[in-house]
Amino acid sequence: MPRATVIIPNFNNGRASSRDGTRDFLGDLLANLEATLADDPTDLEIVVADDGSTDDSLETARAWSRRAWPAGSPRAGRPFLRLVELPHSGVLSKVLNELHRRTEGEFVCRLDGDILIDTPRWVAECVALLDRHPDAAVVTGLQKLPDGRVHAFGDAILSPLGYHHLGQGAREEDLPEEIEIEHAMGCFHASRRAAIAAVGGYDERVLRGQTEELAMRLNLAGYGAHATRRVVFRHFHAERHWRPNTADTGEGLRRSLAQFQGKWGCDRLAPDLAEVWNRWKGTPLVERARIAGPRPWVPEETEDLPAGEEWSRFTSDPSLQRNIAAEMDAISRVPGPVAVLGARSGLASFLAARGGAHVHACEEERRSVDAGNAIRETTNVELQHFRFSFVQDLSSTGFATGAFRAVALLDSIERYWNPVSLLRESRRLLAHQGILVVRTRARAAALESRGKALHPFAAHELLQIVRHVGGLEPLGPPSTDGTGRWVLVARAADSAAHSLHFGA
Repeated sequence: MPRATVIIPNFNNGRASSRDGTRDFLGDLLANLEATLADDPTDLEIVVADDGSTDDSLETARAWSRRAWPAGSPRAGRPFLRLVELPHSGVLSKVLNELHRRTEGEFVCRLDGDILIDTPRWVAECVALLDRHPDAAVVTGLQKLPDGRVHAFGDAILSPLGYHHLGQGAREEDLPEEIEIEHAMGCFHASRRAAIAAVGGYDERVLRGQTEELAMRLNLAGYGAHATRRVVFRHFHAERHWRPNTADTGEGLRRSLAQFQGKWGCDRLAPDLAEVWNRWKGTPLVERARIAGPRPWVPEETEDLPAGEEWSRFTSDPSLQRNIAAEMDAISRVPGPVAVLGARSGLASFLAARGGAHVHACEEERRSVDAGNAIRETTNVELQHFRFSFVQDLSSTGFATGAFRAVALLDSIERYWNPVSLLRESRRLLAHQGILVVRTRARAAALESRGKALHPFAAHELLQIVRHVGGLEPLGPPSTDGTGRWVLVARAADSAAHSLHFGA
């Protein structure tokens, strides 16, 4: 029995399936494996399962199955790969389960047919990582785009930032050599066969997002997952034609999302952490994701000013003045009435209202509300169109549905424990074609910090979670306002999260 089995599910990964006919996806991959694994010391085999391909990739696989490993390889003279030809099912999970049934390696390295691996002897690296972490079910490497940019260093699923690729857009040198992750994409990962078998293999009812669903079961069972920079691969999926299937149609995506929601009780793209917490608290699923659960905002924990202090420091603190001015601009740039969810002590909302805006601000930290209202009363300024109130929970304000032409989240989405529910409440409050303005502290670090009181976003993460919540249409990418914040403007629309490609 080999120590490791490299499995490649194939359907139309040939030259005829590339956009311009120049890239032979499967042929390039097999040549790449011959080069990177020729001197890999691991006792390994390569098995390709073809799912009834109609392009030239099947003949490519047949040709390579007649070849042998070159002289000098630990496998010299042995067949390079074993080919399994299956009738077309169009169900990737079914092909993967069949590959698991027909192979025996202790470790299973799964590859998509449109990747290339840059690291020599990468199987040995993956096996060594799994040996170092006996509780781990899956390991992966650093995924790059064809031009060398970092695309993913593993994935997050149950994150305050929503589903996203870790490290996307970061510089390689800014990433740690190894991290623990929730999920490794199916295009490249090495797994422990016994762990996959223990949780029942791939769910053949799921046509899209199979590995995410599998990762949830592995996480629930207490298995770990890791990503390492010592293995690097590139993914060329953007260079291929769309393959005729039902999985990537709108209906296919809707069905896959509905299956995930029904099974796990949360949305696959934009998980409401309250739903996750209520159903799975106390399990390894929540512990692995480091979900802290419902918690009140404490200004000192997020490096915000204590209750009322922004009022007393405003006249003497230029940095605070710039920040308040940016918030006033965010409130005033949209037509009223405006709801401000997370107004701290209410200074920016008050000043915007004094400038003519119609503002109803709220905050869940009672000390800040009481201090702000007490100070405001001393100004002797009566504003007809300004209210500042305490609410128990920013995601359940009690305001009327559709009551506001605009909603502003000002440094609140990144400090609220459950951003998805805050965005859903914002969408509920907006009138038809209403405007959402999100202003949030930008994350400087390459990776998010799990379990912290503050979870700043990278620009693409903020854009992605707003889109994935559904019902909100960003009017452009986030822009900076000069104070270390992103500002994103979106419009209430009829868009749904299922109309977006997973991880778009």
